[in-house]
Amino acid sequence: MTVEGVFVDIAVVLGARQMTVREFINLARGAVLRFDPSPSDLVEIRANDHLIARGEVVVKGDRVLIEISERVRAA
Repeated sequence: MTVEGVFVDIAVVLGARQMTVREFINLARGAVLRFDPSPSDLVEIRANDHLIARGEVVVKGDRVLIEISERVRAA
């Protein structure tokens, strides 16, 4: 059995915010959601909604990259 054909959802989470259903429904196209991260905050890297690593956002030219700075062990 191989694992090469198994799909994994990868998400990079910059931050989180809570809002009511009413606020969410009232969002218009192009709406801006404000977060207050500091430049030193790490992003979370999640695989199938499980935290696996943290990293930094790096901009090189017109590309946005995530540089892994910490691997997270499973609990």
